[in-house]
Amino acid sequence: MSPPRLKIVNTLIDRISQVKKKCSGSLFGVMYDNSLLVLGFNIELKLENASAQDIKTWSTEAHSRVVHNLPTEVDICGIITIGEDVSSEETKETVRKMLEEVDITDNPLLLSLPTLGTKDIKTHFHLHEKLLEKPFEIVNEAELWKEFLYLRIQGRLPLVSELDENELRDALKNLYKKVAAGMLSFCFPRTNIYLLGSDTGSGLSGLSGEPTVGDLWDLYTGSKNAEYLSEGCNIKIKKKNSKNTREIDVLTVNLLMKPTSEVRSESQAKSAPVIQHIKKTYDCLKMAIRVDALSMVSRKTKILDLYAVLVESACRNIKLTEGCLLLQLGREERESGNGKVVPSIPEPFHFLPPNFSHFYTLMYPKAYDESKLFSTREALHKQFALPLDKPFFRRGNAYHFQEENTAHSPLINPHEGLNPSGVKDGEVSIVQGLYSYHHYMQDRMDDNGWGCAYRSLQTIVSWFRWQGYTQHPIPTHREIQQCLVNLKDKPSSFVGSTQWIGSTEVYMCLESMLGVTSKIMSVSSGEELGSKGGELAIHFQMEGTPIMIGGGVLAHTILGVDFNRQTGDLKFLILDPHYTGGEDLNVIQGKGWCGWKGVNFWAKNAFYNLCMPLRPRGI
Repeated sequence: MSPPRLKIVNTLIDRISQVKKKCSGSLFGVMYDNSLLVLGFNIELKLENASAQDIKTWSTEAHSRVVHNLPTEVDICGIITIGEDVSSEETKETVRKMLEEVDITDNPLLLSLPTLGTKDIKTHFHLHEKLLEKPFEIVNEAELWKEFLYLRIQGRLPLVSELDENELRDALKNLYKKVAAGMLSFCFPRTNIYLLGSDTGSGLSGLSGEPTVGDLWDLYTGSKNAEYLSEGCNIKIKKKNSKNTREIDVLTVNLLMKPTSEVRSESQAKSAPVIQHIKKTYDCLKMAIRVDALSMVSRKTKILDLYAVLVESACRNIKLTEGCLLLQLGREERESGNGKVVPSIPEPFHFLPPNFSHFYTLMYPKAYDESKLFSTREALHKQFALPLDKPFFRRGNAYHFQEENTAHSPLINPHEGLNPSGVKDGEVSIVQGLYSYHHYMQDRMDDNGWGCAYRSLQTIVSWFRWQGYTQHPIPTHREIQQCLVNLKDKPSSFVGSTQWIGSTEVYMCLESMLGVTSKIMSVSSGEELGSKGGELAIHFQMEGTPIMIGGGVLAHTILGVDFNRQTGDLKFLILDPHYTGGEDLNVIQGKGWCGWKGVNFWAKNAFYNLCMPLRPRGI
């Protein structure tokens, strides 16, 4: 049998080229349409002096540690070596033994990068106990998300157990078995479409024929290509808005539990019921497990084939829950010493760091603050070869799904999709990461004419929240005023007033509320601001934070610059807090409330102060 076609996402190659040390680990990928698509990797092992037992242990542990955190259909598909010469027969033999333990495909992959800091990767399939070199195609993210979408199942499962590690493990094992045996059904919201499982006729209710996942998505988004499906489906078409920042389509699926009589276990036998009664006193743990799990599927997948995928997704969720609960029991018992510990509810979070082409799901105990999860995050950064100077796995870094927006939610990153600034041969340096657009008249607050600096401060705070640096809520106008009173910068009469604030007050609030320090840049005129392109570019490259600028009676937020160092040509990417309308991206971009502005945007005779927040270093 010939090996499948090989495709590699370009972001993976970019990440590999940034690794600075010799290492090796696992590859993650998905099989579809007789192709292996490689999506990501992590660093797990060293090849030197690896025994056969070491190899087997690595394979087993790597699979159990990682696979449940990955979206269903994404699995370990091979190994990667970086800075390692795999040409010697001894190393090839070691690699071959490792590849034998990979079970997603009959032809596991070896991806090697012999020279650090390059993109000169080599790929070999393990075929007939030999390494066969195989060419590959490079796939960009736009092509990836054109082919795939995500299913996100949500719901709750009941868990009742004696508060004991072994009993809890058994209770979760039994729940896992019931889910795997078919106790669940699935419903697509706003439709009458149900996936019932293979034991109930066709297993699909609400649709006829053999529609695909892509057909269902087209139906949700109002595509004419799927009009034939809508008959009898009672679907309220969901028009896609522009509040998300990465073009990933996510289809929500609700989890339902079947009546007990419908659940058929493989071990079920016809016999008289037996009841065992044990009388004892014990502590009971009772909670509703939150299921929030992802599956990555090709749009060509038939809806009838999704049941097994969704069941596996729920099972992975249970495994993550088990790990989180047992880890808490062990840790809390060691710290308390009395053995009477009630674990906190596990909360699922989905992460998609930069240059990742797959989600990574983590379960965090609800009661644990970020400091208690530091060692977990540090291990993840090292495992995925991520920098140690900025967070990627804090709760605030979790991916924001479009469906989580409400009609009045602030827009996220409204600058994305703007036309170029027009600066010839300029270098664009803009805000790094996510932020929310805060402007006049939001939150039922009439601050028209005086609240622009308050809104700019809210936008900056949102940036620190989205990047995971803080969990401090977006401050209201009154809270900002009270903060300044507490700092003795303003009299008590300032609270509840309609008085302006400026860059200095924004500086003080950021330091008091978030512990964030800022740099203040002062210029005597708007014309002088035109000479600061280099300094502003460095700020966005090094810090990446939005800048609040105040001058005269106006305040704005600077999101970036486009600067030609040779000619001095400069344009500013401005987010204007004076906008009073609704959250309509077309209006905001079309009317210039978020857009590129020239130096003449600033008043020539006004004095300006810029509050330039500094990003904390750390994870």
